[in-house]
Amino acid sequence: MSNHGYSQNKSQDTCRAGQTGQSLSHCTSPTLGSVPEHHQHSYSGASSSWSVPFIGSPNARYETFKIRPGLGRGKSFLRRSRETISDDEGYDMSLLKSAAPLGSSDPQDAAAANEPVEPVFDVSFFSGPMGSQDEEFLRNLQQQEANGKLTGGLGAGLGMNPNTRINGEELLTTSPTLKRSFSRSLSFRQKPTIKGLGQTEANKRGEVIEVIIEEPSDIDLSSMVCPSPLGIDPNHMRRTTLPVAQSKTEVFYPQPNWKPFSMRWPYLLSLILVSLGLSIGVELLCQKSALEPLMRFKSGDDISPLDYFVLKFVPTLITVSYGVLWQITDNEVKRLEAFYQMSKEGGALAAESINVDYITQFNFTRPFRASQRRHYAVVVSSISTLLAVSLVPTLGTACLVLNPSREERRQRSDVEKTIIINPVLSRLLSSAFVLLALLGSGLLYQLQSRRSGLLADVKGIAGLASMAVVSHIMTDFKDMDVSKPKDIHYRLRNHRYVLRNSSLAPDDENPPSTQEADRYTISHLPENPHPLMLRAEGGMPFIFSIALFLGFIPLFLFTPVSVLTDKAPWVVTALAVAIKLSWGSLETAIRMMEPYYILSKRHASAKTLTLDYTAVPFGYVALRALWNKHWMVALVGFGTVLAETLTIFVTGLATVEGKLFLDKIQAPPDPNHAGGGLGSKTPDQSLNGGQETFLSASVSVLFTVFILVYMAFVSTIVFTRRRHPFLPRQPNTIASVLAFMHQSKMLYDFVGTAKFSNAEMVRKLEGIGKTYGLGWFEGRDGQTHCGVDEEELTGSYKHGIDYSQGNKPWDTEWQTF
Repeated sequence: MSNHGYSQNKSQDTCRAGQTGQSLSHCTSPTLGSVPEHHQHSYSGASSSWSVPFIGSPNARYETFKIRPGLGRGKSFLRRSRETISDDEGYDMSLLKSAAPLGSSDPQDAAAANEPVEPVFDVSFFSGPMGSQDEEFLRNLQQQEANGKLTGGLGAGLGMNPNTRINGEELLTTSPTLKRSFSRSLSFRQKPTIKGLGQTEANKRGEVIEVIIEEPSDIDLSSMVCPSPLGIDPNHMRRTTLPVAQSKTEVFYPQPNWKPFSMRWPYLLSLILVSLGLSIGVELLCQKSALEPLMRFKSGDDISPLDYFVLKFVPTLITVSYGVLWQITDNEVKRLEAFYQMSKEGGALAAESINVDYITQFNFTRPFRASQRRHYAVVVSSISTLLAVSLVPTLGTACLVLNPSREERRQRSDVEKTIIINPVLSRLLSSAFVLLALLGSGLLYQLQSRRSGLLADVKGIAGLASMAVVSHIMTDFKDMDVSKPKDIHYRLRNHRYVLRNSSLAPDDENPPSTQEADRYTISHLPENPHPLMLRAEGGMPFIFSIALFLGFIPLFLFTPVSVLTDKAPWVVTALAVAIKLSWGSLETAIRMMEPYYILSKRHASAKTLTLDYTAVPFGYVALRALWNKHWMVALVGFGTVLAETLTIFVTGLATVEGKLFLDKIQAPPDPNHAGGGLGSKTPDQSLNGGQETFLSASVSVLFTVFILVYMAFVSTIVFTRRRHPFLPRQPNTIASVLAFMHQSKMLYDFVGTAKFSNAEMVRKLEGIGKTYGLGWFEGRDGQTHCGVDEEELTGSYKHGIDYSQGNKPWDTEWQTF
């Protein structure tokens, strides 16, 4: 397309349409010559407009032409030539919406300005050869982008034409479950009821609907007084004395309600029932233990392999698995809370939605941050997960008590040993399960009483890009390419955003109140562009703590410090839980940063834009990363599984008699002994000081050491290879991600993909055949920006160096090189 063709079409449209009160003689047409001034007649009242035929023309006929809305009322006909062949007399029903009510006048009837219409263009020619006209056209587009006007279909708007129009009274009468009082049935001003019915109808139909609301106007007795005073327009005071129906319309967008399975009622209800079942089970075991010990034995060899497994691993395995189930739900609640906030009526402020971070926050501070923003689903989910992951396994280990004491067992190795349940700790554990069931019920109510507004899962950069290209939300991130989270917070804190029709949009018509504006004056987002666990401040202490815990194992096994584990065996479990939580923070950082690390290497495939490891369930992330050949993510994901099993094996070490274990290792083999194993009755196979055999103690020690060595090794590799920042800021919020691509040319490829599934998005991007990278690029406005865009980029990102100032050596800080 060339500028010449566009200009010619535009001149023809201008000639045909014209403006009210202007002469058509100033316009020329390729088919019609100049029109005499006395032969021009035009009507421009409604949207469906037509023109009177030109007198004396041999081809006299009606010719339709398009008039843009808001041109005012047209002129009346002055005369009609006899040569004119007129159509049958009739009424154009499309003109009825321009008619004024009888006996009244509209004081605000004025002609609107005639604004030029933005041309439609094809951006596919950007990659081809460009002539002088194309370059001029491209500069025009860049100037529009620089002025804050989106081009190429971006920012087309949410206001799609309603698919259906419904009368409000009809909507009320067709709702059999609606009960209204007599006083409220006389008016349609019950916004909650009407909005509820309209929204329900839109959700049921799955399409945009427009509800026509008719309100009887109030009787104005001022029109019955004497002549109007001086200085007041009499037409303005002229009103009908009879009620005239005034109609208004409200548009309702469908609100989809997609949510992952871990946030749906079957999963949450099962979690509640499991909590209640575990509470009842713990209480029954406690009462049984009060009547008779759960197990009696003199040595570990007296315990059958099945009983040993049930005693040794099942309690801890149950509590650890229970915590994992809560973690799966908690991860999804934290990830999708921003969309829930924007989908509610009235939307949410930026600090409550697109600029909120629950993924990388510390576990113990997250409930407090969420309560400040009144995100009660996150509060309930975070508290429940903390209790299920840390308190429940610790109490589960502490409940099982081995009698008699370790000192007495050492003095009399043949004394009968019993395993009982501590009544106090078991009651605490049972109460914790009941509390978790109540919290689960509250979370179930929170998640089922509101809609997510999502059609499908929002995965990766592509998921956010497809939701942001419909509205003009990208203009809010101007000049935020390398801005810090604090700067983004201050610029967006008074902005409100909504999720409508599967698209993100700013709500400029609903400004925040003074109380809301003063609520979020401080940003709590991290300013460092690298997550804590990937920096020296977090990575080195974590590696050092693993080494300390590894050295603590022989200390409490083979030294007098073992008395600590005898008096308080839960201490070892608590330390293992702390290691597990810290490893979870490391895994979260690796999951979040992996797509951007791949993009920073340049020329990444289209799948990278849809890659999102934060949405992958526990355990499956290691397999998924292996399939994608993302080795670092696979190593860390497998370490997460080992961190959960660490709690199980470490718990068994608290009851191992280290001195007897060493004696058994140093003792020479018995030539008269054959066989052995857990079920062996040979006395030398048993560590008579406790419930462990030599084989079981060896397995617990070896697996514990292996897990800790693996975690130390992997965390060292992660710190060595990923300690350098490769982003201007962390991509931990929706606002941070959108700021990385607000001027990207790749956004043109996402126009019309707001309702695509992840598979459809992958097929579309792979069909385009582009590669992508993270660095410096020339944006749609012709300026240099930093972020994610299609290749070729103008340069890679290096932390601390502003590439956009590279052509200005006098402004470059050379000391940073």
